[in-house]
Amino acid sequence: MPVSSDIVVRELLDIVPVIMGAIRSEMRSRRTADLTIPQFRAMLFIDRNPGCSLLAVAEHLGLTPPTVSKMVDKMVYNHLVKRVPSTTDRRMIVLTLTPEGQPILEVARNGTQAHITEILAALPANKLDVIHQAMNLLSPLFSRQV
Repeated sequence: MPVSSDIVVRELLDIVPVIMGAIRSEMRSRRTADLTIPQFRAMLFIDRNPGCSLLAVAEHLGLTPPTVSKMVDKMVYNHLVKRVPSTTDRRMIVLTLTPEGQPILEVARNGTQAHITEILAALPANKLDVIHQAMNLLSPLFSRQV
């Protein structure tokens, strides 16, 4: 009997937050001690959205632009993030990670990937293939929503 989309949606709503919580927890545990969690989250956002605005980071973090501006000032001072004038609008400043900031995220990502690989190693190859197929189906559907 085919599974209804309502059941699949309920299952997604149940498991995705659990998976994201595990990923967030692992990533946070691998950040450097002098980097706050909001700074780390901002760096992740900037890495995924190079050339983003301060406002976009503020909206993502759920913080006010002045708060994020102060936070970014500290990250610029520590050579983790760079403020660059926009090439399309000279009144706008865009954010990018610096060569010093990039390895901080790489260490966290690589460690998190290794941890999740260990968790998934308990599954047989055919089940990993099913997960892979599901990710390939979901990715284009939700990538358009962002």
